[in-house]
Amino acid sequence: MIRLPKIKALPWSAPDPEGENVSRARGGDRRAFDELVSLHDKSLRGFIAMRVGSDAVDDIVQDTWTACWLALPKFGERSRFKAWLYGIAANKCVDYFRARGRRDETSLHDAPEIPHKESAFGAIEDRDAVMAALGRLPEAQREVVDLYYYADLTLPEIAEALKRNLNTVKYQFYRAHQQVAQELGASG
Repeated sequence: MIRLPKIKALPWSAPDPEGENVSRARGGDRRAFDELVSLHDKSLRGFIAMRVGSDAVDDIVQDTWTACWLALPKFGERSRFKAWLYGIAANKCVDYFRARGRRDETSLHDAPEIPHKESAFGAIEDRDAVMAALGRLPEAQREVVDLYYYADLTLPEIAEALKRNLNTVKYQFYRAHQQVAQELGASG
């Protein structure tokens, strides 16, 4: 049986661990920005690889960090830096597909493991079946699931990053779980 994960609460009272580097980078401190890149590059690269496949990852990662650097002085720190960064990455992936005039059907079989937290699908033995089911989700649902599990963002952060209504994101998240569970023959 697949269990749906609990929605994480926003850490309003917890300080942002990268806050000092963000503040310094906003002021033009290149070393602080390099620290942010070191902290997030591996997971960002994995998230982008799940979206576009391996051919374009380096270009999109570079575009994402360049856009981040250029927009950082305007970053209002109303949200976590990570949520803002993944919003930029998601938009760069959309730009990539738009430039090609199609949605790329990337193979999720080569996608990196989800490193941050246990997936609701973790009890299922056949990773290939799960990845195939995730690959058949509508793009909007798959994007929400990827950001939740791979980028370790909360649903409110995902809504902010994707510029979607929070209720829409919640619906897409739970609908994705229902579809995958149904496809795998499990009850959710």
